[in-house]
Amino acid sequence: MIKKLAFVLVAVSACTTKPLEMSVPTQAGHNLHSARIAVNACSAEADIGGNSAVIGGYATAILLTSPLIGTIIGYNTQGASRTQGEIDQVDRCLTERGFERRDLTTNETSWLRGATEQERVRRLDHLIGGGVIETYGLAAVQ
Repeated sequence: MIKKLAFVLVAVSACTTKPLEMSVPTQAGHNLHSARIAVNACSAEADIGGNSAVIGGYATAILLTSPLIGTIIGYNTQGASRTQGEIDQVDRCLTERGFERRDLTTNETSWLRGATEQERVRRLDHLIGGGVIETYGLAAVQ
């Protein structure tokens, strides 16, 4: 009974991934250029996280079921596991560099999409530095 329950939990959890939404890495004092450099550097590590997630998924499925069934489950869920592992690895790398992932609101996404290229860069600089729409364009008080 416990083995069946664990199997169901693994199968369900393997199918659920965090949705990939519009987000920016934020850290006070940084801008689009420094965030882009950090994301590019961390993207090189994405394969490590994806491979680890797939290997872990196979091993868990095999241990909780049987070698044959576990292999089938691992094979069927490897795409989602790899994608989520890659996202998590990039997030871990960015966190080590001091950045934090900030999901953009629908308002902020529309605000960015409605801007020209140069204005979008200024707005992204503001958001990456920790700002919000309401404080955009206001002089920094020191």
